[in-house]
Amino acid sequence: MYNQLSDVTAGGRTSFPNAGVSAPPVRGSAVFWYNTKLNGQPNHQSLHGGCPVLMGEKWVANKWIRENANFLRRPCTTDNNQ
Repeated sequence: MYNQLSDVTAGGRTSFPNAGVSAPPVRGSAVFWYNTKLNGQPNHQSLHGGCPVLMGEKWVANKWIRENANFLRRPCTTDNNQ
């Protein structure tokens, strides 16, 4: 999870180019995604990067959630498409 701690006047979006989406930097907002599929394979749509901040400052905080600790809430599958 990625939490936005500051507003940005211009630029600074978080872009997911393989998914065709981006998130604007808005103070108090959060972006959450899984970087693996249910079958444990990498989710290539989760590839992301920060766009340049054109005006202002961007402050963020990250929270990593380990998959092994959540195996009962998000069970694995053998389906290669999930």
